[in-house]
Amino acid sequence: MTRWHAGLAALGLIAGLTVPALAHDHPAANGGQIKQIGPYEAELVVKGAEMTLHIVDERDRKVDAGAFTATATVLARGNEQKLVELKPSGENRLSGRIDFPVDGKVRATVSLRTPAGEAGKGRYSLDATR
Repeated sequence: MTRWHAGLAALGLIAGLTVPALAHDHPAANGGQIKQIGPYEAELVVKGAEMTLHIVDERDRKVDAGAFTATATVLARGNEQKLVELKPSGENRLSGRIDFPVDGKVRATVSLRTPAGEAGKGRYSLDATR
């Protein structure tokens, strides 16, 4: 194998290792739904009236969410949009309460903010354990 072919093979191996992480090719650790928001993987979980966003980096390491905030725009019963403020709640989590009824799945657009500004948005549609 020439040096050029070996280089191409190595690039293919590297690309093969990084693509699954971006495609979320692993189960959600907390039973929610995972979306890429900026450089982070953000898993949204809804249990009862509690909405929690778990944040990890590109290597699945927990990110200190103490200085992060997020806003979830949730589709409530009657197609009404309601806001849920998500605030730090320990380790890599942001939490807030859904104090309104939803029909069926919880549909939410989450805007994540870091100390440096907005990281991005993620759209979720998941079943809630209510």
